[in-house]
Amino acid sequence: MGANRFMVLKFKDIVKTAIFAVIGIIIICLVAYFIFSAKESNSQVYNPGTYSSDIILDNSKVTVEVKVSKTKIKSVKLTDCTEEVPVFYPLFEKTAENVEKQIKKEQKLSVTGDSDTPMTSRLIIQAVERSLEQAKI
Repeated sequence: MGANRFMVLKFKDIVKTAIFAVIGIIIICLVAYFIFSAKESNSQVYNPGTYSSDIILDNSKVTVEVKVSKTKIKSVKLTDCTEEVPVFYPLFEKTAENVEKQIKKEQKLSVTGDSDTPMTSRLIIQAVERSLEQAKI
């Protein structure tokens, strides 16, 4: 015959364990909330539309046009280029295309631009930044 074994639990210990379990669940939920809400707050909110900013190159003007949706940068294009820009600044359009690809991919302005034309990249990124300031809610 086997011996019967009894386990004695005190009500006080059961209550303590339940309280710690509830506190643990609350802490886990709060941590998850803060992590996911921080990711959402990083995305910008824009007034959907097209915004532009000008770049002056010597006597030539180039307009950088930025199209945005509510939370996304859709495109960055050069418009109103005079005929002198491609002649005197042959890499300007190529640099703008590369900057657009990076901005659309990253959805932020902290992109590196072209390593071959860092000043041109910086000019274009600054123009995009000015356009996005207009678009912010």
